Amino acid sequence: MENKLSKKKPKRTTFGKMFAKAMILPVLFTLIIAVVLNIYIEIISCEQVHDQQGSLNNSLIRTIQFGEDKSGKFGRKEQLVNFKMGFGTFYDVYLPVISFPVSSYSILKNDKKGTAVSALIDRDGNIIASNSLRLWCVVKFDDDMNNNRFFSCDPCDTDIPELKQIFDEYIQGKYTGYEYSYEITSAYLDTAELKMIPHVVKVKKYKVSLIEYLRDELVLEDKNLIEDKEIVIDADIDGYELTDFNSNSGIDFEDYKYPYCSLQMMLGTEREKIEKAINERYQKDGVGYNYESDYGFALNESIMHTDVLFNGERCKLFIDYKVNAWTDTVKMLYCIFVAVFFLILTLIAFLRCWVKNSKNKAQYAFEDYQRALTNNLAHDLKTPLAVIGGYAENLIEMRKDVGSEKELKYLSSIMKNVSYTDDIIAKTLKLCETEQIKKLNKTKVDIKALVEKLAEKYRTALEEKSIELNISGSGEVTADIDVLATAVENLISNAVKYTYEGGCIKITADKNQLSVVNDIAENIDTKDLLMPFVKGDKARSDKNSHGLGLAIASAAAEQNGFKLKLECKEKNFKVIIDF
Repeated sequence: MENKLSKKKPKRTTFGKMFAKAMILPVLFTLIIAVVLNIYIEIISCEQVHDQQGSLNNSLIRTIQFGEDKSGKFGRKEQLVNFKMGFGTFYDVYLPVISFPVSSYSILKNDKKGTAVSALIDRDGNIIASNSLRLWCVVKFDDDMNNNRFFSCDPCDTDIPELKQIFDEYIQGKYTGYEYSYEITSAYLDTAELKMIPHVVKVKKYKVSLIEYLRDELVLEDKNLIEDKEIVIDADIDGYELTDFNSNSGIDFEDYKYPYCSLQMMLGTEREKIEKAINERYQKDGVGYNYESDYGFALNESIMHTDVLFNGERCKLFIDYKVNAWTDTVKMLYCIFVAVFFLILTLIAFLRCWVKNSKNKAQYAFEDYQRALTNNLAHDLKTPLAVIGGYAENLIEMRKDVGSEKELKYLSSIMKNVSYTDDIIAKTLKLCETEQIKKLNKTKVDIKALVEKLAEKYRTALEEKSIELNISGSGEVTADIDVLATAVENLISNAVKYTYEGGCIKITADKNQLSVVNDIAENIDTKDLLMPFVKGDKARSDKNSHGLGLAIASAAAEQNGFKLKLECKEKNFKVIIDF
């Protein structure tokens, strides 16, 4: 029961201070997760791209060396390789942590700073096939699927401004968050080379939200449509024949009217990127992989040269992939993820501090009530105690000549207990006064001079018990001198009181701490000695001790922002005030 009552009260604090201290962990954890996530994004994105590059490489090698177009859907084998390479233009990198809780997202697709180049180059340096941007469509001439043909439109084959405009708008749109759909209703067809130039093409432009991209649920709906236009291209080129296409939208397959154009889509990357990659990185005699890195923990560029046979001729398959892990979208998602993580931790810290502060307010109110009650009670006891002491003193004076020895002994005992109780009340009031938060008048204090001045009051007691007092050190501290004097005087008083006759007291003072060490007869447990009315085992029946001196000293030290500590080893009792 005594331990519960004497449990040390925590130092009072405000919600602001408590919250500021609690925010250390959220800030630290957020910095850690930001660094880890930064490294994770670079490593995972580059590893996934390298895996996809390896798969593309194997697929292209098989197509180049062993692929056949028996049905003639692509016309020439170069056309088949071009189509295959077009699908290898984009690399898909999934970042499940950053896109949580939505599904995995092809986060690096259509990155303007990234590179995804594939090219088949002969011995003379001529480009046989590449993933240069082309418009592809499938033309169905009849019900026989084997008669379907894949036509491509390469803007570099002709100099037509309207055609160039379609491709330029597509490239710009892909890098700024737009999607396009194409419906070709008529086109100029070269059925021998399977090349095509659109004549009438309906272009629809859609603004796709980030959420749709993140959820990987891209659906081009009218609500996202921002532009719907029809472009007419007039071209009079030898070998091309103008062909009108039937619209079979909403018609059953059995009722299709031919010819019909489907699967109109753009595939490939800009010709400028291909030329730059070949000019800067292609090596005629290069073999295998060559890795480079812009990041500390990941290789983000892979250049590959592979010898292949194409139609019996030895050629070089060149692939250059460069990953820009930090696209604008990734940066935004990264910042959002880190910010949300920090806000969640901040909210947790805020709620914990709010709950704790509510409990503290209730506890502080109860402590204030207890202090006020104790203070009032002590004041109320002083008057009747003084009356009892006065009556006892008068009785001693009246009965000192005629009273019996037993009677005088009782009266003397009453006086001693009145004096002891009065001293306890005075110390209790002093403790209440010291614990009350008040504005301090802090100044520079010479700590050694203060100790010497206060020790002088106990010179007589030191001489009576033959106690040796040593004071050493020097230094100044910033404190309220009156409050600090209360702490130091109680420590000196306590040391003088409990040092045995012929013992020694050593006081060391400097700008960092004040230590008071005194000799005692036996080691004592210091666990609860800073609590009010707690005494060492040998002092429990000592009427000269109240168990308040160290409590007052501790409260006075805390008022100045200092901390008081106790130690007891090898019959040396040590009190330290850390400044």
